[in-house]
Amino acid sequence: MTGFDSAYEQVKILVEHFSASERIYLAADYSEARVRTDFIDKFFIALGWDVNHNVQLNPYEQEVSIEKPVKVEGMQQKRADYAFFLAPNYRKDDVKFYVEAKKPARNLSNPVDYFQTCRYGWSAGTPLTILTDFEEFHILDCRTKPDIQTILDTKRDYFHYKDYLDREKFAKVYWLFSREAIANNSIEKYVEQLPKPRGKAVQKGLFKGGYQSIDEAFLEELDGIRNTLAKAFKKKNPHLGSDELTEMTQKTIDRLVFIRFLEDKQIEPEHYISAFGDTKSAWKDFVYTSRKLDAKYNGVVFKKSFIDETNFIEPNEVDFAGVCRELSHINSPYNFDLIPIHILGSIYERFLGKVVVATDKRVRIDEKPEVRKAGGVYYTPQYIVNYIVENTVGKLIEGKTPKEIAKLRFADISCGSGSFLITVFDKLLEYHKKFYQKNPKEAKSAGCYEVDGKWVLSLKQKQKILTNNIYGVDIDAQAVEVTQLSLYLKLLEDESNATAEETWVMFKEQILPSLSDNIICGNSLIGTDISSGTLFNWEEEKKLKPMNFEDAFPKVMKDGGFDAVVGNPPYGAELSQSEKNYLNSKYKIQTTDTAALFINKANNALLINGRLSYIIPKPFLYADGWDVIRNKYFMNLETVIDCGKVWKKVKLEQVIIFETKDKIFKEYYSGKRNDQQLSVNMSIDKTIANHFGLIISDLSEYEIKLGTKIKANGNSLGSVCDIKRGLDIQDSLTHDNVFKQIYRSKSIGRYELKKSNEGITKSTYLELKPNISYMEKPKIVIQNIVAHVMHPKDHIILMATMDEEGILGLGSVGNIFIKNENVTPKFIIALLNSKLFSWFGYRFIYGKAIRTMRFDQLHLNKFSLPSFEVEKMVKLLSYNKINLFVDQIIIANKQLHHSKTDSEKEYLEKKCKGLDRQIDALVYELYGLTEEEIRIVEG
Repeated sequence: MTGFDSAYEQVKILVEHFSASERIYLAADYSEARVRTDFIDKFFIALGWDVNHNVQLNPYEQEVSIEKPVKVEGMQQKRADYAFFLAPNYRKDDVKFYVEAKKPARNLSNPVDYFQTCRYGWSAGTPLTILTDFEEFHILDCRTKPDIQTILDTKRDYFHYKDYLDREKFAKVYWLFSREAIANNSIEKYVEQLPKPRGKAVQKGLFKGGYQSIDEAFLEELDGIRNTLAKAFKKKNPHLGSDELTEMTQKTIDRLVFIRFLEDKQIEPEHYISAFGDTKSAWKDFVYTSRKLDAKYNGVVFKKSFIDETNFIEPNEVDFAGVCRELSHINSPYNFDLIPIHILGSIYERFLGKVVVATDKRVRIDEKPEVRKAGGVYYTPQYIVNYIVENTVGKLIEGKTPKEIAKLRFADISCGSGSFLITVFDKLLEYHKKFYQKNPKEAKSAGCYEVDGKWVLSLKQKQKILTNNIYGVDIDAQAVEVTQLSLYLKLLEDESNATAEETWVMFKEQILPSLSDNIICGNSLIGTDISSGTLFNWEEEKKLKPMNFEDAFPKVMKDGGFDAVVGNPPYGAELSQSEKNYLNSKYKIQTTDTAALFINKANNALLINGRLSYIIPKPFLYADGWDVIRNKYFMNLETVIDCGKVWKKVKLEQVIIFETKDKIFKEYYSGKRNDQQLSVNMSIDKTIANHFGLIISDLSEYEIKLGTKIKANGNSLGSVCDIKRGLDIQDSLTHDNVFKQIYRSKSIGRYELKKSNEGITKSTYLELKPNISYMEKPKIVIQNIVAHVMHPKDHIILMATMDEEGILGLGSVGNIFIKNENVTPKFIIALLNSKLFSWFGYRFIYGKAIRTMRFDQLHLNKFSLPSFEVEKMVKLLSYNKINLFVDQIIIANKQLHHSKTDSEKEYLEKKCKGLDRQIDALVYELYGLTEEEIRIVEG
């Protein structure tokens, strides 16, 4: 009997039982608790779920779970009845679907029950939820923000219990919500087939399916609140400047969010925000509550600041009361009990990308300059954060006892809103829970308490884990505050009013520990030694926020440093010339990419054998600007994961690197990303890798063998050639009064120089002339910015041709000059344009990167000439044939450009292709490729 057949027979019996005594089950005194036990539990057991935990005995690893209490206006406080997970993912942000149960006497088609049920899915980012009393089964769509006025429109399907007797109708339920179906991504497939939204549902920030995700919606709401508050504060306090308003609006929002969190988690027994304005003004009630909660909770959230002072004139009552009304539990669609903490972190990360800008009378909200330049804020996806943390912190704590773990120190030294630190903290909490579950004696002596067979960490234990193990640095004071806020939210995530009151009343201790020694506002790259020099004035120094790790973390650094550093360091941040001079002098690394400097700094801050993992730009694998860092830590590298383009709007691709300080690895593991799955699939001997630099996965054993053969063939191409970039004069280009044409990379084709329509005036030319004589002579020109996406099928990444006229090119054009007079330029052009060089370069030099790859001397040095001595090679028939064919293909390309008839054009195209194939065949011959190796190159 199949799973479906078995389920159908079991549910059929339930239907018969319900039908036989329907009058009793529909009576008002037949409770929700009874219908759950008698029917709903058994219904989902029939669908393959271990509802009663007969199989999954570990309370921390159960696929069916009871959720936390939720408050809904006009209703008693109650629990969301069922949350369904799929092994091995039991995290609160991995819920597959929720089920809300009611007693059968209740008519389920009402806005209150729909609103309550949809809030579960919406807040947790789960697309579907179920509302049921067994008599009825409502499938609700939770992808739109719950609105009490339109909430009944979220119904996507409905079943009466007698429908289950119809095998086809029951099959719809089974193949959507059975465990078998969920494991086969049934909900995702179902959602993809739902109709597209219309009208108001079509809005910016949509996720798959056409609806706005919770993080986009809440970010939009926070932006609106910030705008309202900033204007209200400025109106009453016109002397306030941009920095003050930015800080004050964030502090106010932080408090409101934190209070809602306390309310929805039931850590606080009363609703505060909905009552602001009931006794005094809404603002006065807010300040009074903040002071009251500060005494109880401590921490940065309610810490007294300018907004609490009596000389601060409170905002207009209508404005602030309106903000509170919209954010209160009565009207807000958000349930902070269910929103994952890392989602709040992602919202705040983007929220911090904007600041309040104040003039004398007005305020506006602007993106920070660095955010505007980067095209937005790019929050690290959680699956990447999880992978990095699991393979650094996870490996370091594996097999250790809580006492041993207490000695470990984990850091993110560019922490932003704290996404990595939240996940590190979460990893530590989960590990401790599972350890104590397996070791109940240690659990009791350590201070855990038991609830329904589950050993639970006390608030005091979690406080110690947080203050012992977690450290962070960021230059942005608001980011530091948000990181502390997020860690506090994580700390209190599983707490209740009872446990919080026990700490506050019984132990006379404030609930939140101070994190002022753990999460520091400062500059990880610039130390206080700048004060002793003349590079920076006071205003610059104040902005740079110099910091020494020895001063910020004295005990950690005295003990040797951190056990692990994780994160997503800033890429290519804007630096002044003074900052560049200082950093180059301090770190002895001539680079302007801050990500490279952070790798160096992180290593300096690590213990011996400490672990580092960063997600960084893919040019780390091949770019000359990364050469020093790559070589410095090459032997310490343990794993490189090719992530491709993690962010669609960011041109660069990314890689994740794992390395261990001062530990030598003779090989490294290479892996890749497939959608949201990261995996390692091969190991690469570093002796082999030394031939190329870093190479990544997706290379077969045969490809590596062939690449090694080509690399070992002869001297480097750089031994006979030099390359120089063109001119950085984009701002001087014009289309009018052009005296000298200027060429871009797009003008450089394979064996072809295309026309340029722009250039420079005579005066600009005369000004540049003393420095451009090297270009005004015959040479090879090549696209300096390599972008194989132009030819994705063949992965043609190199394009070069002969320049007989001495053209001038921008920096995107490379100028190659022959150093050895025995080698002809046309032979070098043939090599650069050959399939062999593109095949080799794409795989072994550029790591299969998509685009934005420079072609400089470093790369010339990585290509090898044939194994013959130059003097012997130039006498070979194949060498001379290549030169002849290059001449012919260049001429044919010029003729093709001027051809006037289709037949002539078709003939010349065929001729060029034929010559191209012959050149490739001669190149294969010079490099001694076998027929099998040629097939590998040809694909």
